[in-house]
Amino acid sequence: MKSLICLAVAASLAQDALPVGELKQRMGNYFNAYVKDLEVLTNIDSGSGDVKGSKAVTDLLAAQLTASGGQVERLTNDKGTHLIVRFKGQGKKKLLLMAHTDTVFVAGDAAKRPFRVDAQQHAWGPGVGDDKATCLQLVYAMKLMKELNYKGYGELVLYFDAEEETGSDFGEQIITRLAKQADACLVMDTARPNWGIVAQRKGYATYQIDVKGISGHAGNAPHHSASATMELGHVITALYKLASPLPGDPHRFTEEALAKRHVPDRGQFIPANSINVGVVSTPNTKRNVIPDAASAVVEIRCFELAELKRLDKAIRAIKPKVQGTSISVKGQIVVGPEQKTPKVQQLIDTYKRVVKQAYGATVTEWLAGGISDGNVAAQYTPTIDALGVEEHDEHTAREWVDLTTVTPRTVSLVKFVQAVCER
Repeated sequence: MKSLICLAVAASLAQDALPVGELKQRMGNYFNAYVKDLEVLTNIDSGSGDVKGSKAVTDLLAAQLTASGGQVERLTNDKGTHLIVRFKGQGKKKLLLMAHTDTVFVAGDAAKRPFRVDAQQHAWGPGVGDDKATCLQLVYAMKLMKELNYKGYGELVLYFDAEEETGSDFGEQIITRLAKQADACLVMDTARPNWGIVAQRKGYATYQIDVKGISGHAGNAPHHSASATMELGHVITALYKLASPLPGDPHRFTEEALAKRHVPDRGQFIPANSINVGVVSTPNTKRNVIPDAASAVVEIRCFELAELKRLDKAIRAIKPKVQGTSISVKGQIVVGPEQKTPKVQQLIDTYKRVVKQAYGATVTEWLAGGISDGNVAAQYTPTIDALGVEEHDEHTAREWVDLTTVTPRTVSLVKFVQAVCER
Protein backbone atom coordinates (compact mmCIF):
# COMPACT_ATOMS: atom_id res chain seq x y z
CA MET A 1 0.00 0.00 0.00
CA LYS A 2 2.82 2.42 0.92
CA SER A 3 4.51 1.85 -2.41
CA LEU A 4 1.27 2.56 -4.26
CA ILE A 5 0.84 5.79 -2.31
CA CYS A 6 4.43 6.80 -3.07
CA LEU A 7 3.89 6.11 -6.76
CA ALA A 8 0.71 8.18 -6.73
CA VAL A 9 2.48 11.07 -5.03
CA ALA A 10 5.39 10.83 -7.44
CA ALA A 11 3.03 10.84 -10.41
CA SER A 12 1.24 13.86 -9.01
CA LEU A 13 4.51 15.74 -8.51
CA ALA A 14 5.71 14.77 -11.98
CA GLN A 15 2.60 16.20 -13.61
CA ASP A 16 3.59 19.55 -15.09
CA ALA A 17 0.99 22.27 -14.68
CA LEU A 18 2.64 24.21 -17.50
CA PRO A 19 3.73 21.72 -20.18
CA VAL A 20 6.20 23.26 -22.63
CA GLY A 21 4.47 21.88 -25.71
CA GLU A 22 1.16 23.35 -24.65
CA LEU A 23 2.76 26.72 -23.90
CA LYS A 24 4.49 26.82 -27.28
CA GLN A 25 1.26 26.00 -29.10
CA ARG A 26 -0.84 28.53 -27.21
CA MET A 27 1.72 31.32 -27.55
CA GLY A 28 2.07 30.49 -31.23
CA ASN A 29 -1.68 30.88 -31.59
CA TYR A 30 -1.44 34.24 -29.85
CA PHE A 31 1.39 35.53 -32.03
CA ASN A 32 -0.73 37.50 -34.52
CA ALA A 33 -2.69 39.10 -31.69
CA TYR A 34 0.58 39.99 -29.97
CA VAL A 35 1.86 41.73 -33.11
CA LYS A 36 -1.37 43.70 -33.48
CA ASP A 37 -1.16 44.80 -29.85
CA LEU A 38 2.48 45.78 -30.36
CA GLU A 39 1.47 47.91 -33.33
CA VAL A 40 -1.09 49.77 -31.22
CA LEU A 41 1.36 50.38 -28.36
CA THR A 42 4.24 51.42 -30.63
CA ASN A 43 2.08 53.94 -32.47
CA ILE A 44 1.32 55.74 -29.19
CA ASP A 45 3.95 58.34 -28.31
CA SER A 46 4.88 57.76 -24.67
CA GLY A 47 8.20 59.48 -24.16
CA SER A 48 9.24 60.18 -20.60
CA GLY A 49 7.00 62.96 -19.30
CA ASP A 50 4.28 62.47 -21.93
CA VAL A 51 1.34 62.28 -19.53
CA LYS A 52 -1.30 61.60 -22.19
CA GLY A 53 0.70 58.88 -23.91
CA SER A 54 1.68 57.29 -20.62
CA LYS A 55 -1.96 56.99 -19.60
CA ALA A 56 -2.99 55.58 -22.98
CA VAL A 57 -0.37 52.83 -22.90
CA THR A 58 -1.10 52.05 -19.26
CA ASP A 59 -4.84 51.81 -19.89
CA LEU A 60 -4.32 49.25 -22.65
CA LEU A 61 -2.01 47.12 -20.50
CA ALA A 62 -4.28 47.39 -17.48
CA ALA A 63 -7.35 46.26 -19.42
CA GLN A 64 -5.67 43.07 -20.64
CA LEU A 65 -4.09 42.26 -17.29
CA THR A 66 -7.39 42.80 -15.50
CA ALA A 67 -8.96 40.29 -17.90
CA SER A 68 -6.31 37.80 -16.76
CA GLY A 69 -7.29 38.28 -13.12
CA GLY A 70 -4.92 41.04 -12.05
CA GLN A 71 -5.71 43.67 -9.43
CA VAL A 72 -4.74 47.06 -10.83
CA GLU A 73 -3.28 50.03 -8.98
CA ARG A 74 -2.39 53.28 -10.75
CA LEU A 75 0.03 55.78 -9.22
CA THR A 76 0.20 59.09 -11.09
CA ASN A 77 2.42 62.13 -10.93
CA ASP A 78 3.10 65.04 -13.28
CA LYS A 79 5.23 62.80 -15.54
CA GLY A 80 2.95 59.85 -16.18
CA THR A 81 1.03 56.87 -14.86
CA HIS A 82 2.87 54.13 -12.99
CA LEU A 83 1.08 50.79 -13.02
CA ILE A 84 1.13 47.99 -10.44
CA VAL A 85 -0.81 44.79 -11.15
CA ARG A 86 -1.04 41.98 -8.59
CA PHE A 87 -1.87 38.33 -9.18
CA LYS A 88 -2.65 36.22 -6.12
CA GLY A 89 -1.73 32.54 -6.22
CA GLN A 90 -1.72 29.53 -3.94
CA GLY A 91 2.03 29.07 -3.47
CA LYS A 92 4.55 30.79 -1.24
CA LYS A 93 6.98 32.73 -3.43
CA LYS A 94 6.43 36.42 -4.18
CA LEU A 95 8.04 37.66 -7.38
CA LEU A 96 8.40 41.21 -8.70
CA LEU A 97 8.44 41.54 -12.51
CA MET A 98 9.33 44.98 -13.91
CA ALA A 99 9.03 46.66 -17.29
CA HIS A 100 8.61 50.29 -18.37
CA THR A 101 6.15 52.17 -20.56
CA ASP A 102 8.18 55.30 -21.34
CA THR A 103 10.53 55.71 -24.30
CA VAL A 104 13.32 58.14 -25.19
CA PHE A 105 11.37 59.50 -28.17
CA VAL A 106 9.32 62.69 -28.48
CA ALA A 107 5.74 63.40 -29.52
CA GLY A 108 5.32 63.01 -33.28
CA ASP A 109 7.97 60.31 -33.74
CA ALA A 110 5.34 57.55 -33.94
CA ALA A 111 3.62 59.38 -36.82
CA LYS A 112 6.95 59.85 -38.63
CA ARG A 113 8.08 56.24 -38.14
CA PRO A 114 4.96 54.14 -37.54
CA PHE A 115 5.12 50.47 -36.64
CA ARG A 116 6.05 48.10 -39.46
CA VAL A 117 7.18 44.50 -39.83
CA ASP A 118 9.65 43.46 -42.53
CA ALA A 119 10.17 40.13 -44.28
CA GLN A 120 12.66 38.99 -41.62
CA GLN A 121 10.02 39.33 -38.88
CA HIS A 122 11.73 42.41 -37.53
CA ALA A 123 9.36 44.99 -36.05
CA TRP A 124 10.31 48.66 -36.31
CA GLY A 125 9.12 51.84 -34.61
CA PRO A 126 9.97 54.22 -31.75
CA GLY A 127 10.17 52.27 -28.50
CA VAL A 128 9.07 49.05 -30.20
CA GLY A 129 11.59 46.99 -28.25
CA ASP A 130 12.55 49.27 -25.40
CA ASP A 131 10.25 48.47 -23.80
CA LYS A 132 6.85 47.96 -25.43
CA ALA A 133 7.44 44.47 -26.81
CA THR A 134 8.50 43.41 -23.34
CA CYS A 135 5.51 45.03 -21.64
CA LEU A 136 3.32 42.89 -23.88
CA GLN A 137 5.44 39.85 -23.11
CA LEU A 138 4.25 40.16 -19.50
CA VAL A 139 0.65 40.54 -20.66
CA TYR A 140 0.80 37.33 -22.69
CA ALA A 141 2.69 35.43 -20.00
CA MET A 142 -0.20 36.12 -17.64
CA LYS A 143 -2.71 35.05 -20.32
CA LEU A 144 -0.93 31.72 -20.60
CA MET A 145 -0.85 31.14 -16.85
CA LYS A 146 -4.54 32.02 -16.56
CA GLU A 147 -5.55 29.69 -19.39
CA LEU A 148 -3.65 26.81 -17.82
CA ASN A 149 -4.94 27.75 -14.36
CA TYR A 150 -1.44 28.02 -12.93
CA LYS A 151 -1.38 29.32 -9.33
CA GLY A 152 1.90 27.95 -8.07
CA TYR A 153 3.13 31.38 -6.99
CA GLY A 154 2.21 33.20 -3.80
CA GLU A 155 1.95 36.54 -5.59
CA LEU A 156 3.21 37.97 -8.86
CA VAL A 157 3.58 41.74 -8.77
CA LEU A 158 3.97 43.45 -12.15
CA TYR A 159 5.33 47.00 -12.10
CA PHE A 160 5.36 49.21 -15.20
CA ASP A 161 7.54 52.28 -14.64
CA ALA A 162 6.52 55.47 -16.44
CA GLU A 163 9.92 57.15 -15.88
CA GLU A 164 12.56 54.46 -16.30
CA GLU A 165 14.45 56.23 -19.06
CA THR A 166 15.03 59.36 -17.00
CA GLY A 167 14.83 57.85 -13.55
CA SER A 168 12.80 59.43 -10.78
CA ASP A 169 12.51 59.47 -7.01
CA PHE A 170 8.83 58.60 -7.48
CA GLY A 171 9.62 55.41 -9.37
CA GLU A 172 12.55 54.52 -7.12
CA GLN A 173 10.33 54.70 -4.05
CA ILE A 174 7.83 52.34 -5.67
CA ILE A 175 10.53 49.85 -6.66
CA THR A 176 12.11 49.99 -3.21
CA ARG A 177 8.79 49.25 -1.53
CA LEU A 178 7.95 46.38 -3.87
CA ALA A 179 11.44 44.87 -3.91
CA LYS A 180 11.61 44.73 -0.12
CA GLN A 181 8.52 42.53 -0.18
CA ALA A 182 9.71 40.19 -2.96
CA ASP A 183 11.66 36.93 -2.88
CA ALA A 184 13.22 37.81 -6.25
CA CYS A 185 12.95 40.36 -9.04
CA LEU A 186 12.78 39.61 -12.77
CA VAL A 187 13.64 42.65 -14.88
CA MET A 188 11.86 42.55 -18.22
CA ASP A 189 14.33 44.76 -20.03
CA THR A 190 15.27 44.05 -23.63
CA ALA A 191 17.33 40.90 -24.01
CA ARG A 192 20.79 40.51 -25.47
CA PRO A 193 21.17 38.52 -28.71
CA ASN A 194 21.26 34.72 -28.85
CA TRP A 195 19.59 34.02 -25.53
CA GLY A 196 21.68 36.63 -23.74
CA ILE A 197 20.69 37.93 -20.32
CA VAL A 198 22.35 40.54 -18.12
CA ALA A 199 24.00 38.87 -15.14
CA GLN A 200 25.64 42.02 -13.75
CA ARG A 201 25.08 45.76 -14.12
CA LYS A 202 27.27 48.56 -12.89
CA GLY A 203 26.16 50.99 -10.23
CA TYR A 204 27.28 54.59 -10.38
CA ALA A 205 28.30 57.68 -8.45
CA THR A 206 28.54 61.32 -9.54
CA TYR A 207 30.72 64.16 -8.28
CA GLN A 208 31.23 67.89 -8.73
CA ILE A 209 34.88 68.77 -8.11
CA ASP A 210 35.65 72.46 -7.63
CA VAL A 211 39.13 73.96 -7.48
CA LYS A 212 39.90 77.41 -6.11
CA GLY A 213 43.11 79.21 -6.98
CA ILE A 214 44.56 82.71 -7.04
CA SER A 215 44.07 84.89 -10.11
CA GLY A 216 46.85 86.94 -11.60
CA HIS A 217 48.57 88.23 -14.73
CA ALA A 218 49.98 85.29 -16.68
CA GLY A 219 53.22 87.16 -17.45
CA ASN A 220 53.88 89.43 -14.47
CA ALA A 221 52.30 87.52 -11.58
CA PRO A 222 52.66 83.73 -11.87
CA HIS A 223 54.85 83.72 -8.75
CA HIS A 224 52.04 85.05 -6.55
CA SER A 225 49.16 83.31 -8.36
CA ALA A 226 47.84 79.75 -8.27
CA SER A 227 46.28 78.22 -11.37
CA ALA A 228 43.00 76.43 -10.70
CA THR A 229 43.08 74.83 -14.15
CA MET A 230 46.58 73.48 -13.61
CA GLU A 231 45.43 71.92 -10.35
CA LEU A 232 42.32 70.51 -12.02
CA GLY A 233 44.64 68.85 -14.54
CA HIS A 234 46.44 67.10 -11.67
CA VAL A 235 43.08 66.02 -10.24
CA ILE A 236 41.96 64.56 -13.57
CA THR A 237 45.25 62.67 -13.87
CA ALA A 238 44.74 61.26 -10.38
CA LEU A 239 41.18 60.21 -11.26
CA TYR A 240 42.18 58.29 -14.35
CA LYS A 241 44.91 56.50 -12.41
CA LEU A 242 42.12 55.13 -10.20
CA ALA A 243 40.23 53.68 -13.17
CA SER A 244 40.59 50.12 -14.43
CA PRO A 245 42.80 49.86 -17.53
CA LEU A 246 41.06 49.72 -20.89
CA PRO A 247 41.65 46.67 -23.15
CA GLY A 248 43.53 48.58 -25.86
CA ASP A 249 42.96 50.51 -29.07
CA PRO A 250 39.23 51.46 -29.00
CA HIS A 251 38.97 50.87 -32.75
CA ARG A 252 39.60 47.16 -32.11
CA PHE A 253 36.69 46.81 -29.69
CA THR A 254 33.75 48.20 -31.62
CA GLU A 255 30.90 45.82 -32.44
CA GLU A 256 32.04 45.67 -36.07
CA ALA A 257 35.71 45.08 -35.21
CA LEU A 258 34.91 42.26 -32.80
CA ALA A 259 32.60 40.62 -35.34
CA LYS A 260 35.36 40.82 -37.97
CA ARG A 261 37.68 38.96 -35.57
CA HIS A 262 34.88 36.48 -34.73
CA VAL A 263 34.97 37.52 -31.08
CA PRO A 264 31.55 37.32 -29.38
CA ASP A 265 30.71 40.45 -27.44
CA ARG A 266 29.14 39.73 -24.05
CA GLY A 267 30.23 42.95 -22.40
CA GLN A 268 33.39 41.22 -21.20
CA PHE A 269 35.61 44.10 -22.31
CA ILE A 270 33.83 46.63 -20.09
CA PRO A 271 36.37 47.53 -17.38
CA ALA A 272 35.61 46.67 -13.76
CA ASN A 273 35.42 50.34 -12.90
CA SER A 274 35.27 53.31 -15.24
CA ILE A 275 35.77 56.99 -14.49
CA ASN A 276 34.54 59.65 -16.87
CA VAL A 277 35.36 63.33 -16.52
CA GLY A 278 32.40 64.44 -18.60
CA VAL A 279 32.49 68.22 -18.11
CA VAL A 280 35.46 70.53 -17.51
CA SER A 281 34.96 74.27 -17.10
CA THR A 282 36.37 77.54 -15.83
CA PRO A 283 34.76 80.99 -15.66
CA ASN A 284 37.97 82.48 -17.01
CA THR A 285 37.85 83.55 -20.67
CA LYS A 286 41.26 85.25 -21.09
CA ARG A 287 44.39 83.39 -22.12
CA ASN A 288 46.64 85.88 -20.29
CA VAL A 289 44.82 85.56 -16.97
CA ILE A 290 45.64 82.77 -14.52
CA PRO A 291 42.27 81.18 -13.59
CA ASP A 292 41.21 81.28 -9.96
CA ALA A 293 38.43 78.71 -10.42
CA ALA A 294 37.88 75.48 -12.33
CA SER A 295 35.53 72.53 -12.00
CA ALA A 296 34.79 69.07 -13.33
CA VAL A 297 31.70 66.86 -13.35
CA VAL A 298 32.65 63.22 -12.90
CA GLU A 299 30.81 59.92 -13.16
CA ILE A 300 32.07 56.60 -11.82
CA ARG A 301 30.62 53.17 -12.65
CA CYS A 302 31.54 49.86 -10.98
CA PHE A 303 30.32 46.27 -10.92
CA GLU A 304 30.96 45.96 -7.16
CA LEU A 305 29.54 48.14 -4.39
CA ALA A 306 32.78 47.78 -2.42
CA GLU A 307 34.66 49.29 -5.37
CA LEU A 308 32.24 52.23 -5.56
CA LYS A 309 32.85 52.88 -1.87
CA ARG A 310 36.63 52.57 -2.26
CA LEU A 311 36.69 55.08 -5.10
CA ASP A 312 34.37 57.42 -3.23
CA LYS A 313 36.89 57.50 -0.37
CA ALA A 314 39.85 57.90 -2.74
CA ILE A 315 38.30 60.85 -4.57
CA ARG A 316 37.60 62.69 -1.36
CA ALA A 317 41.21 62.11 -0.28
CA ILE A 318 42.84 63.78 -3.32
CA LYS A 319 45.16 66.58 -2.17
CA PRO A 320 46.21 69.61 -4.24
CA LYS A 321 49.62 69.64 -5.89
CA VAL A 322 49.64 73.32 -6.92
CA GLN A 323 50.45 75.44 -3.88
CA GLY A 324 47.79 78.03 -3.11
CA THR A 325 44.91 75.95 -4.50
CA SER A 326 42.18 74.04 -2.69
CA ILE A 327 39.82 71.24 -3.74
CA SER A 328 36.22 70.60 -2.73
CA VAL A 329 34.23 67.48 -3.65
CA LYS A 330 30.47 67.19 -3.66
CA GLY A 331 28.61 64.06 -4.71
CA GLN A 332 27.78 60.54 -3.74
CA ILE A 333 26.97 57.01 -4.80
CA VAL A 334 23.64 57.25 -6.64
CA VAL A 335 22.68 53.60 -6.97
CA GLY A 336 24.46 50.35 -6.29
CA PRO A 337 25.22 47.70 -8.92
CA GLU A 338 23.35 44.53 -9.78
CA GLN A 339 25.86 42.14 -8.28
CA LYS A 340 26.00 38.44 -9.06
CA THR A 341 25.52 37.10 -5.56
CA PRO A 342 25.11 33.35 -4.87
CA LYS A 343 21.32 33.80 -4.86
CA VAL A 344 21.45 35.65 -8.18
CA GLN A 345 23.60 32.85 -9.58
CA GLN A 346 20.88 30.39 -8.51
CA LEU A 347 18.35 32.39 -10.53
CA ILE A 348 20.66 32.47 -13.53
CA ASP A 349 21.30 28.73 -13.33
CA THR A 350 17.56 28.07 -13.08
CA TYR A 351 16.86 30.17 -16.16
CA LYS A 352 19.64 28.39 -18.06
CA ARG A 353 18.16 25.02 -17.15
CA VAL A 354 14.67 26.10 -18.23
CA VAL A 355 15.88 27.34 -21.62
CA LYS A 356 18.00 24.25 -22.20
CA GLN A 357 15.05 21.97 -21.43
CA ALA A 358 12.50 23.95 -23.45
CA TYR A 359 14.59 24.92 -26.48
CA GLY A 360 17.91 23.12 -26.25
CA ALA A 361 19.60 26.52 -26.24
CA THR A 362 22.48 27.91 -24.18
CA VAL A 363 21.93 31.15 -22.27
CA THR A 364 24.81 33.63 -22.37
CA GLU A 365 25.60 35.85 -19.40
CA TRP A 366 26.33 39.47 -20.31
CA LEU A 367 27.89 42.33 -18.39
CA ALA A 368 26.30 45.76 -18.74
CA GLY A 369 27.59 49.19 -17.87
CA GLY A 370 24.17 50.82 -18.19
CA ILE A 371 21.61 51.33 -15.45
CA SER A 372 18.11 49.86 -15.23
CA ASP A 373 15.36 49.70 -12.62
CA GLY A 374 16.99 46.43 -11.65
CA ASN A 375 19.78 48.39 -9.98
CA VAL A 376 17.32 49.69 -7.42
CA ALA A 377 15.60 46.34 -6.88
CA ALA A 378 18.95 44.54 -6.55
CA GLN A 379 19.74 46.46 -3.37
CA TYR A 380 16.88 44.61 -1.63
CA THR A 381 16.25 41.27 -3.39
CA PRO A 382 18.05 38.88 -5.79
CA THR A 383 17.59 40.31 -9.29
CA ILE A 384 18.01 38.86 -12.77
CA ASP A 385 17.91 41.20 -15.76
CA ALA A 386 17.12 41.38 -19.49
CA LEU A 387 14.55 38.60 -19.78
CA GLY A 388 12.56 40.41 -22.47
CA VAL A 389 12.41 39.86 -26.21
CA GLU A 390 15.55 40.50 -28.21
CA GLU A 391 16.05 44.01 -29.57
CA HIS A 392 18.71 45.96 -31.44
CA ASP A 393 19.77 49.62 -31.77
CA GLU A 394 17.61 50.88 -28.92
CA HIS A 395 17.35 54.65 -28.43
CA THR A 396 17.90 55.25 -32.14
CA ALA A 397 15.73 55.66 -35.23
CA ARG A 398 17.03 52.21 -36.27
CA GLU A 399 15.46 50.43 -33.28
CA TRP A 400 13.97 47.04 -34.09
CA VAL A 401 12.80 43.96 -32.24
CA ASP A 402 13.19 40.36 -33.36
CA LEU A 403 9.67 38.95 -33.40
CA THR A 404 11.00 35.40 -33.80
CA THR A 405 12.11 35.60 -30.15
CA VAL A 406 8.67 36.50 -28.78
CA THR A 407 7.34 32.97 -28.34
CA PRO A 408 10.59 31.38 -27.07
CA ARG A 409 11.26 34.19 -24.61
CA THR A 410 7.66 34.26 -23.33
CA VAL A 411 7.41 30.50 -22.93
CA SER A 412 10.77 30.50 -21.11
CA LEU A 413 9.61 33.32 -18.86
CA VAL A 414 6.51 31.36 -17.82
CA LYS A 415 8.55 28.22 -17.17
CA PHE A 416 11.12 30.27 -15.26
CA VAL A 417 8.42 31.73 -13.00
CA GLN A 418 7.19 28.19 -12.37
CA ALA A 419 10.70 26.88 -11.64
CA VAL A 420 11.49 29.70 -9.20
CA CYS A 421 8.16 29.41 -7.39
CA GLU A 422 8.31 25.63 -7.09
CA ARG A 423 12.03 25.30 -6.34
